[in-house]
Amino acid sequence: MIRALILALACLAAAPAAAQTPSEEAARASRVLAALWRQVPSLTAENITRTCGGAAEEIEAVEAALPPVLTPESIANVRALRGLLIIPSEDPAISYFFPDMSMDWFASGLGAIGVISEAEGFIGVRDAQGRDIPFQLGSAGGRQILRLRTPDNQLLNFVACAPTWGL
Repeated sequence: MIRALILALACLAAAPAAAQTPSEEAARASRVLAALWRQVPSLTAENITRTCGGAAEEIEAVEAALPPVLTPESIANVRALRGLLIIPSEDPAISYFFPDMSMDWFASGLGAIGVISEAEGFIGVRDAQGRDIPFQLGSAGGRQILRLRTPDNQLLNFVACAPTWGL
């Protein structure tokens, strides 16, 4: 039911007459999140380079796997190969999330984005099944870093490997 609501909100956001002006915070968060994120064991330059290899090809592979008609049901099984692919929608408060199979607790599809504290980089994400997932954005060595907390309270570190803003 929540997926249908999120899809309806995304459709409304696409209609210029129905769209509200998005908050600047949500717009900034959406732009920063729009990337292929890959989990990185440690934040060394060597690990980041190795982790991000083939990122552009992975984005292309996920795009090729998308069905011709995007509905909550048709994209529910689409997964990234290695990481978390986030593609923005017309509404900065809603994006497409495609986690890899290691994140089976994170539902693929449309998800909502809410800024909790822009100054501290805290963002709340609600996945396509209505599960709330805490995110924190930051940077290290000139690269965007994303931390997210799993349902069993593990903290996972990701690095932005390839942007999806403007796709």
